[in-house]
Formats: sequence, structure tokens, C-alpha cells
Amino acid sequence: MNTRANGLPFKLSIIAATLFAYQPSLNAAESSEIERIQVQSHSSYRSTATKSSLKAIDAPTSISIIDQALLKLRQADSVTKALRYVSGVTTESRPSISIFDQFNIRGFDTYQSFYDGLPLLSNNSWNLYPQVDAFATDSVEILKGPASSLYGLVPPGGMVNQVAKYPSKSQNTKLIATTGSHNLIELGLDSTGQFADSGEYRIIALGRSRDGQQDTTENERYLFAPSATIHFSEQTNLTISAYYQNDPEMVPSTPLHSIGTLYQAPYGALDADAYAGDKNWNHYEREVFMWGYKFNHQFDNGWTFLQKARFTDADALQQNMYNKGLADDNVTLIRSAYSTDEQIRGLTLDNQLAGTYSFANSQHAWLLGLDYQTSESDVAYRDTLGQNTASIDLSNRDNNMLVVSELPLDFYQEDHQIDIKQLGIYFQDEINWQQLTFILNGRWDSFESTDIADNVYAGSEYGSTTQIEQNAFSGRLAALYRFSNGWRAYANYAESFEPQSGSDTETGLAFEPTTGQQTEVGAKYQSDNGQNRLNAAYFVLKKDNLVTTGQAVDPNTNETRSMSVQTGQVEAKGVELEFNSQLNKDVSLSGNLTWLDMEVTADLDQNLVGKTPVWVADFMASFWANYHFTESFPGLMLGAGYRYVGETQMDKYNTDTVSDYGLLDLVAAYQFTQNDVKLTASVSNLTDERYVGACYDASNCWMGSERMVEVGVEFNF
Repeated sequence: MNTRANGLPFKLSIIAATLFAYQPSLNAAESSEIERIQVQSHSSYRSTATKSSLKAIDAPTSISIIDQALLKLRQADSVTKALRYVSGVTTESRPSISIFDQFNIRGFDTYQSFYDGLPLLSNNSWNLYPQVDAFATDSVEILKGPASSLYGLVPPGGMVNQVAKYPSKSQNTKLIATTGSHNLIELGLDSTGQFADSGEYRIIALGRSRDGQQDTTENERYLFAPSATIHFSEQTNLTISAYYQNDPEMVPSTPLHSIGTLYQAPYGALDADAYAGDKNWNHYEREVFMWGYKFNHQFDNGWTFLQKARFTDADALQQNMYNKGLADDNVTLIRSAYSTDEQIRGLTLDNQLAGTYSFANSQHAWLLGLDYQTSESDVAYRDTLGQNTASIDLSNRDNNMLVVSELPLDFYQEDHQIDIKQLGIYFQDEINWQQLTFILNGRWDSFESTDIADNVYAGSEYGSTTQIEQNAFSGRLAALYRFSNGWRAYANYAESFEPQSGSDTETGLAFEPTTGQQTEVGAKYQSDNGQNRLNAAYFVLKKDNLVTTGQAVDPNTNETRSMSVQTGQVEAKGVELEFNSQLNKDVSLSGNLTWLDMEVTADLDQNLVGKTPVWVADFMASFWANYHFTESFPGLMLGAGYRYVGETQMDKYNTDTVSDYGLLDLVAAYQFTQNDVKLTASVSNLTDERYVGACYDASNCWMGSERMVEVGVEFNF
């Protein structure tokens, strides 16, 4: 994410807010299968936590799974909405923004999402982040803690993987129609079945249009995702898939000032629909095409080979605004207009060879893997730097002021050519001995990138080339013990890495990758019938080798000057509790609690040491209950949830806090007993509470989501 405030570049950390895990499904039968999810019927499915068939309940790590039934029940049309009720995860600090899915896991931001175990390609810097709609997703799996030992470049907090819907032999066609707040209109088709003795197909299509929460904004999406599986034999199959998504109109991130959102302004307080952009300028459109395949073969000796590949071709145009603070009247917001025109093309590939063998009294499941990704992206950035860009009176907002042809977008220009290559080789030994399961992981990564930039400032041309060539090793050691009464105890140590550009001003040496290390202990419980589950985890997670900048004394000259050194560290300590319970055939309950203590433990700027990073709540909680009227009103289900997010910091120096908030959500569903028709309804933020989602600093705050109502009908045949 690249934008500017007060003339300096900064990354807009994004979408974060609270919420739940291990949800109960619509009935007891579905609930007992939530650990496996339907996708495991596909022969090439492997768990996000281990890239093996090990069930989530038996994995010595923290993982939460949300299945398709819950995605639809909660009317979750994005990953950020799907994660509302997952412990340790905040997703909606900027809930009205729709151009990307970004979340905070265990206190650490991540822009990287995975689709079917492969990363959705981005250059990790700008605004083009492909999204996969929840309607095309069978489940969402959230792995908490460092995951680089299997996936390479991943932030230390964890990762989110959307598992794709696969073709099925069982013929079924689903049609959905939904309407609701902000003129929502949504139509969807999901059809699967057998097309020959040795093949299955699936076709997914969706169209959605709705007004944005902020004045004059809109969201519009169209997707088409066909796939086919061909069985060459009982041991060999190939799935070919394509995914096309066109987003003609989406809502970019346009911040407001803390005065008017967090604090009272001379005119009072801004409503949730307040907008600092302009309808003539602010705009975001994106087009994404992905096609790929999965090849799965089982050898006669029991070993299997899985190869997954995906090619991505995507582009996006953003026209947006940032603010340069308020004028002295605390009413007039000074603005700058900018645009980003981006394209990315690339390939991701993952090869997995898996097999089992016995040694003494232990069973070993080996996994050998090699993955590779390469991408080329072009970025054109234009910025008025406030020149001839109309300010806006927040007390009497006019979102129809700008004359686009008069904006001096050539005042500041950046043109980038970014090439990225990453190669990873990994190994896993999953050892089962009596009631014990051990996981040993190791992975070596080679990362290379080149960023060639051409700049123009006020007519003066200049440029630069930034190169990164870094290698990293990441490991994981984990163990779980299964007791006979349904309890499990586990512990793990895991590592992560992220490439880092630049060089140390003190030594002149190129920076090393930033690294993460986590130590975690926990307990899991599942009853014999699978209807009662409990998870508890305690973790200590550190991120090292952070680049810190500021004024410091140069040890070589004893002079105070601007320094950039790789000595920063952030530490997060936390406790997560989750439970799911099917009390009887009618009542199911689930909930979670999260305590998080996060602070900067080392920084060149000593004023930051001991401070909590922005957008990190020290406490979160959520609770959900479903009731099925099995006897009195068969087919009817009512559900209610409450999610609470504690205080967050207003800025990195912790000069003030953003108030806590709690939101109430409701859902209802009615399944007609005589046919395959279901009616659904949902309300989020039932009381329409006004709240501030988060602030990056005093000049950059975002309002929370207002009440949203949706009703839908689903036909299955």
C-alpha cells in the first residue's frame, strides 16, 4: 500500500476488528464434521496447518476453520467479514474499504492471502491485491503463528487460506438471490456434477452491486469460475480451473481526521457515511484472471505426488485522496489527489511428494516440497502533492467539487518496474508414536527482487534501482499428546521471515530479512461425538531485525545524523480461548476470548520503546448462539452474536486511544420442508452504533461499519 501524508510515504495498515473461531454449523450432524470439512473428499486436499491429511484437532498448532455453510449464513461476501468471529484476529478497522482483504493476526498485519495453498500474487508494496470472493470459497482456514517453514514469505502472526470449491460427482445446482441495505442486489450460481464416466465439473458465477457506506461510493463485482476434474485412473486425476473477476467499482481507503471522528469538531461529530473523497475523482477498478491446475498421482507404493500451478494476470486503477491535516479552523481538510495504475503477471507453482513409512513402533509421514513463484509488475504513481487540489469543508461536505482535468497529476510521478522471484525447498516429518504426534519442518528460501523507479518532481527527473537478494531458513518443531478422555496438549516453536530492502547507514551492509519466532503451548478438547470442542493457547511471538530510523549519534563521527539500522524488535504475548458446543439438537453455542500484550521492545527511537503498535486491541471477545425450532417450527433457525473489541492506540507514540466498541449481529434461516428452498436474513451492527474503527495517527482515522441488513433466497436442485 503506498500513499503519502504530510509529504512522506507511509503504508496504510488495514482492515482489523474482532471476532470468532470453530463455528457450529446449522445442525449437529454438520457440526461434528467441521474439523474435516467437505473439501477433504477431494483427493488433493491437504490441511493448511501441515499440508497433510492430519485433522485440525490433532495438529500441534492453532488453526480455525470456517466452512461454506457459515460463510453463507453470516452473509460473508469477503474474507474480512468471514473472520469476524475468529480469536486472535482483527479484520475491520476500516470495514467500509473493499479493495483488499487485510487483517491482523496475533498483533501483526498481513497483506498476503492464499487461495488453495498458493499465494495470491502481489508485489507487497502497492494497491493491487487480488481477492477471491467468499461465494467461490468452500472454507477459510486460519493458521496462527509463523508459517514460513511451509509457505515461505509470510508475516509472523499467521496466514489465511481460502480453500476452493471443487467439482463433485453428486449433481447439485444452487441459485441465490440477495437484497438489502445500500441497494444491494446479488445473484449467484453454483452448479456441479458428473459430465462423463471419468469427469466432474463445477461452474460458479456471481454478480453483486451495492452502494458503499461512504457518500457517493459504490461496489460492483462480477465473477466466473469454471473447473473440471478428469480421473485418468483410480490413482491419477487432474483438476483444471479458471477464475475471472471484474470489479468495475470498489471503495478505496480515504481517511478522515481524528477531529470529527475520534474527537468533537466545531460542527459536532461526523456520521458513519462521512467521506473526504470526491465523486469526480475517487475510483477503484480491478480485473483479475487466474487459471491453473492440480495434478494428483498415487504411486503403487503409497506415495503421492501433488503439483499445483496458477498463472495470474491482473490490473487495477486507483484514483484516491489523502489528507495533509486540518486547517487552523479544525473544519477544512487539506487534501492531495493521487492515482496508481498497476499490472501484475506471474506464476506460482508448488510440488509436493508425500509418503509414509514405519520405523520401530512409530509411523512417519514425509513431505518433500519445492515451490516457486515469479512475477512482473508495473506501477505508475501520480500525485498532486496538494497542488491545486480543493480542500473540503467537513461541516458542510461537498463531494462534487474537483475538476479532474485541472489536477496537476504530473507534479510528482513514480514509474516502477518490479520483478520478483522466490524459490523454496521444504521438508516435513510427521511422526506418530502411540498417543504422540511430532512435527518437524525445515525450509530454505531464496528471494530476489528488482525495483527500477523513474521519478519526476516539479519537472526534475531522477531515478533509482532497489535490489534484494536474500536467503532464509525457517523451521518448526511441534508436538501433541492425545489423552484417552478427548483432551490434547501441544507445544510448538516456529519461525518466519520477510525480505527487507535497503542497507544499514552505520555499516553500509545490506539488510537481512526480518524474522519472527514463536513459542506456543496449548490444549484442545473434542468429545467423542465431535459436538463439544475447546481450544486454549498461550504464545510469545517476537519479530526481529526490524528497520528503525531516526536521529542518532554516528559512532564513527560522533555526529548526530539520520540513521537507518536493523535493530528493531516487537514482542506479542497472548492467550486465546475458543469453544464450540452443540448442547442438544436445537441449541449450539460458540465463543472466544483473546488477551494480547504487545509492545515495541527495541527501536532507534527510544520514545517508541514500551509502546503498543496501532490497531492492536489488548482484549477481544465474541459469542454466538443458534437455536433450531426442531419441534415447534421445523426448518426455522435463529442466531445471534456479540463481538467486542477493546481499546486501540491512536498513534505509534500512544498519545491517546481509540475507544472500545461492541456490536450485535443477528441471523435467521428457514428451510422449507417440502422443497429445497431456503430463506436467509442477517443484520450486522443491529443497534447501528457509531464507532471509530481505527486510527493510524491523528490525521488518519476510519469510521466503523453502520447497520447492514440482508435478505436472501436459495434454491437447490
